[in-house]
Amino acid sequence: MISIFVSCGTSSVIVNIQRPADISVPQSVQKVVVVNRSTAGKENMVGNIVEGIFTGEGIGADKKGSEYCVMGLTQMLSNSERYELRGGGDLNLKGTGTSTFPDLLDWSKVKKICDTYGADALIVLSTFDSDSRTFEGKKVVKTKTIKGAKIKEVRYPVTLVMEIESGWRIYDATTKKIVDVNTFTEVKEYVEWGNSYDDARANLPSKRQALKSSGIFAGEQYGFRITPVWTKQNRLYFTGKSEKLKLAKNYVKRADWDKAIEIWKSLTNHEDYKIARKAYYNLALASEIKGKLNTAIDYAEKAEQMGENRAVTYISTLKKRQTDEKRLQEQLNN
Repeated sequence: MISIFVSCGTSSVIVNIQRPADISVPQSVQKVVVVNRSTAGKENMVGNIVEGIFTGEGIGADKKGSEYCVMGLTQMLSNSERYELRGGGDLNLKGTGTSTFPDLLDWSKVKKICDTYGADALIVLSTFDSDSRTFEGKKVVKTKTIKGAKIKEVRYPVTLVMEIESGWRIYDATTKKIVDVNTFTEVKEYVEWGNSYDDARANLPSKRQALKSSGIFAGEQYGFRITPVWTKQNRLYFTGKSEKLKLAKNYVKRADWDKAIEIWKSLTNHEDYKIARKAYYNLALASEIKGKLNTAIDYAEKAEQMGENRAVTYISTLKKRQTDEKRLQEQLNN
């Protein structure tokens, strides 16, 4: 899907681009089960209750937060081209209930779970800890003119900060190896304004709501680490005052890139140097859209040689995409 945005002399399109995972998990891992092992066993239960009382997070907040965290990851894996998700992420094993990793699972237990679900590996949320705090910001005084009269308005900000720490392990049942161990700390801020600090505080989401969105977000961040995902990126191209550039823009709006390419190619020898280099730049974009990254780089370099400053950054973007494409092919086994 392509969305068009227009500004003076330029337009832009939003394109869907698949970015590789941060790490490459072995191809032997295809079918996975997500396990929540972050909640406390009996030996850790009392300490977790005491922590909930003294921190004000509420008894069971981390348990609920960990469920949201697993939800964030399973939603990503459900749409992943890389993995086949087995189970719904509702398998729970007891852990420490703190930010400390539990002992490794016994491989016989890993194999038993994987055999039950027909999976190759376990992706285990091994630790989960949440912390929230609220603070008042500096008030802001603004002057408004209403019916000719100047009126001072005082606005008060209050911020809710939600911090999530999650620790993950991937157990490869076939090789009996830990494929990945990683801990993430994610911080999300929720800012609201009001006519008083109490008014602003009342506008904030509840801690439960903030825990849900922050927990899901934390799970998604681990998803970015292990699976390729589709993202939306903005790309600029030139329209300008030239009638042919304007005509090409109309074809782009209809996603008729072939017609637009015909016009831009005809402008590469234009007597106006600026129009020619813009045409080359636009051809680079069209080539990227069509998946021809080498051609896109060639066109962008011609635009740069003719003095188009925007081409410098675009060339770097295209070369990074080339590197990413190689990693994607490895990760997706294409």
